[in-house]
Amino acid sequence: MIEKKSTPIYLYFIIVLIIITLGLIVLRILLYFYSIISYVDDNKDIDYLILIEGMKNGLIHFYDSVKISKWPPYYLYFWYFLFFPMYLLPVEVGLYVWDILRLLSVSYVFIKARAVFKNTFDLIIFYLTCSVGYIYDAFFNNVNFLIFLFVFLSYKFLEEDKKWIAGIFFTLSTFKINSLIFLPLLLIIRKIKLKDLTYFLVPFFLICIPYMLFPNYFMQMLNNWGHNDEDVQGLLITDSITWKALQPTHLMLIGLLIFIFLENLENISMETKKNFFRIMLPTMIGMYYLYLTIIVFIPQIQ
Repeated sequence: MIEKKSTPIYLYFIIVLIIITLGLIVLRILLYFYSIISYVDDNKDIDYLILIEGMKNGLIHFYDSVKISKWPPYYLYFWYFLFFPMYLLPVEVGLYVWDILRLLSVSYVFIKARAVFKNTFDLIIFYLTCSVGYIYDAFFNNVNFLIFLFVFLSYKFLEEDKKWIAGIFFTLSTFKINSLIFLPLLLIIRKIKLKDLTYFLVPFFLICIPYMLFPNYFMQMLNNWGHNDEDVQGLLITDSITWKALQPTHLMLIGLLIFIFLENLENISMETKKNFFRIMLPTMIGMYYLYLTIIVFIPQIQ
């Protein structure tokens, strides 16, 4: 008898991604005709619209404030070129193209993740974490799926010993600077040595040369990083700033980094503590996001 092959786990989660994507597309269409909840009305696709408005400032005024955003732009300048094709599209078309790109990008990572995460439990938690992050990213129509894809590709090519390509994809991910945490993680899990930082830092240095040529441009970006939004206040003084780097939309990247760490514990002689970290890290992340939701996110809805 021919054995029936079991359905790969990633297929179930890709179906979940498709359902989420279609559901939010339907929500967008409904919002063209009906008002639902003020928060939903005001924030569906807001990040994409902010990006489009920022592009209208042009490259020279890339860090100038955008009228529809309380936070000034803080991405690295080369994001302008990455996003430029979307800027050329009518917004009504670009929103749906962005939806499709997100779905294809995250589905690709889900499929290829089987080669990264050997432990089935780790893989399922990774898919769950990323699916939650996907909901937020798709609702606001943010860009975090691209960072997620670039960091994953960087790790994938590093595993294949294609270090220069890994460095290029890492550099592309740094348009949002919180992806820099990928490098210390690689050092901690001993995937690279200090000398290997060359493959990552040289492309990053080259792409940052304009900041050295135009220091005022660089300082404007730094000032934008430190912007304190009075509408986002938690229990900690730093909540308004860290909110930019640790929003729920970033869960895909955070989940990826956590499970890269878990899959490489044997490299740092911590294999026996793997189950401890497997429980502790997702729990800590879950508790922190619960805190953000209660203290920072929910008050914004009021």
